[in-house]
Amino acid sequence: MTITENTIKTYKASGKLMLFGEYLVLNGADSLAFPLKFGQTLLVTKSDGISWESYAREGMWFSVSMDSNFNILDTNNPEAAEILKRLFTVIRAEKPDLDFQNTFQSEANFELNWGIGSSSTLISLLSQWSGVEAKKLLDVSFGGSGYDVACATANGPIIYANGQVKEAVTLPESITDKLLFIYLGNKQNSRDEIKRFNKKNVVPEQVDEMNSIISKALKTDQIEVFEQQLDLSEDLISSIIETTKLKQRFFADYSHSIKSLGAWGGDFFMVTYRDLETAKKYFENKGYTTFFTYQEFIK
Repeated sequence: MTITENTIKTYKASGKLMLFGEYLVLNGADSLAFPLKFGQTLLVTKSDGISWESYAREGMWFSVSMDSNFNILDTNNPEAAEILKRLFTVIRAEKPDLDFQNTFQSEANFELNWGIGSSSTLISLLSQWSGVEAKKLLDVSFGGSGYDVACATANGPIIYANGQVKEAVTLPESITDKLLFIYLGNKQNSRDEIKRFNKKNVVPEQVDEMNSIISKALKTDQIEVFEQQLDLSEDLISSIIETTKLKQRFFADYSHSIKSLGAWGGDFFMVTYRDLETAKKYFENKGYTTFFTYQEFIK
């Protein structure tokens, strides 16, 4: 994408991962979430009509042109076009004087199948451009707790609960220097996973247990204690969603902790290690080759 003299503004939004609190955040539990160094950018350029183009590492994956009433004139992705039309309609209802006669160009610097926030960064970018609250746009489109759109504009790790950021937090290097993020290769549909989880019976004690796990994880500077909380979280969520833990399924002989992130079963997972090259070699031998250290991945 090229910034020209006609470009109105440029907006940026960070991708996301949730380390603790997955699923239970929907029941009011705390969550520990990370904004990522990967994200999406939006350029808005004045034009005579309404057009949108979305790019990722793979090239342009979505384009649409609309008339002034948001009727779709041409698109290569009808489902995405309908979502954008819905978002534009809500924005116009909230901001009737906003000028939509623009060329919008979004570009993600990550692969869309990684599942790290192509939807949430879009919501954040539209919120930044229009001034309409991101959570309102999220509710009419993709749904969810809202932690992901909170991460989009966060400067570092956050505790998120009940629709808002409770506080910004920092993890010590003695912990972050021992964390590795690995792409599992099975992108999950978060909306489907949320529907499935909503059928589960969650009791207040389970929410309290997650909050306690997060509190203990943030108070320690010892990787062994941090790993204990990772393992307790895996046990808790596994029992609620009735799904076998990732380590038990695929990596039972791995020496350290393995933590699913977000909707279990796809996207990225996190592991702890003592020697980085030993950890990478283990997972490479299992066929997993997309790795990021904490310093490479987390904002």
